[in-house]
Amino acid sequence: MQLTEASATARTCHVGQSLLLAALALSGVQPALAENPPERATIAWKYLDYLDMQPGWDRVGVKANAVSVLAPVAGDWSIGGSWTRDVVSGASPAFHSEELLSADFDETRLGREAEITRFFDRGSLSLGWTDSQESDYTSRGWSLTGSFSTLSRNTTFTAGASTSQDRIDVAAVGITQESKNVDSWSVGVVQVLTPVDLVRLDYTRTEGDGYFSDPYKFRDNRPGHRQQDTVVLRWNHHFVTLDASLRLSWRWYTDSFGVDAHTLGAEYVQAFGDGWTVTPSIRLHAQSQADFYLDPRFRGLPAIVPRSELQSQDQRLATFGAVTAGIKAVKRFGRDWTVDVELARYEQRSGWYPFGGAGRWIEPFSANLLQFGVSRSFGD
Repeated sequence: MQLTEASATARTCHVGQSLLLAALALSGVQPALAENPPERATIAWKYLDYLDMQPGWDRVGVKANAVSVLAPVAGDWSIGGSWTRDVVSGASPAFHSEELLSADFDETRLGREAEITRFFDRGSLSLGWTDSQESDYTSRGWSLTGSFSTLSRNTTFTAGASTSQDRIDVAAVGITQESKNVDSWSVGVVQVLTPVDLVRLDYTRTEGDGYFSDPYKFRDNRPGHRQQDTVVLRWNHHFVTLDASLRLSWRWYTDSFGVDAHTLGAEYVQAFGDGWTVTPSIRLHAQSQADFYLDPRFRGLPAIVPRSELQSQDQRLATFGAVTAGIKAVKRFGRDWTVDVELARYEQRSGWYPFGGAGRWIEPFSANLLQFGVSRSFGD
């Protein structure tokens, strides 16, 4: 599933997009790197309610519903799919930019995904398809991912490739038939260190060409090419006597826009009796600004800079630090039913950037997230 920068939906803060993707992605139904097809079919429903805010401005809200299914087929195969409808409404957050259009908006996005997987003795191969449609933005893509384990099954290698073609049409501002094509490649390795320790390392390279600007923002003019590199390191440790697990992660990101970012994450998964699991989590994020980012406090600056020059006042391209804290509770009812609820709070400040000073100033930004889900399994 992909939320695109140039759409009206993308006026929400980047944290709303990332949390929405994490909550509704099809991959959340099927365990990553599964070497065997699912034993039972599963259907799940997710609801997400997101609100962001800034002092003195109206809130931006996202309400999303998603239904996903996953089922084994013919012994060595599985098929899955999802349907998502999310609605974004409100007003643009302060200092994301001066808007060309009215600040109030109401946008609906419909998304679909499908995936088919073939399982082998020591690996798997998956083919995926995605489709996302809004009134001003259409995106379609394909992906191919595979995994292969050693004879000992202590080491698993992964590789994947994906491509997407996007079209942008915002007639109100004269943007019609613009396009963007993005290709991505990834490699990774998963290593079992001990019976209770697992380490995973992934690298992803993404190359995109086309229209990366945001047509809803005042003189937003970004490069027509973007290269992104991401490295993610994860470590999971299980505490046998406590029946609990600690999940730690570090993510490094850099792109040709000039943005560099580090993200640290930690989750503690504690199992209780009677089917309960509680997971508190924290996420620390810090990023530097894009080379062409303009400080929105200087209202006269965009009028001085020629339209042909690269420029953006989008707060998501600024220097800042952010903290996300959350807690998730899961309750299993027998073999068939699972209910989960998650609460999260996001806080963003320019002064929280820890490397080389605070950078340029941006307005404080906050967001709340509520997620609720129900899943039902079928079969013996």
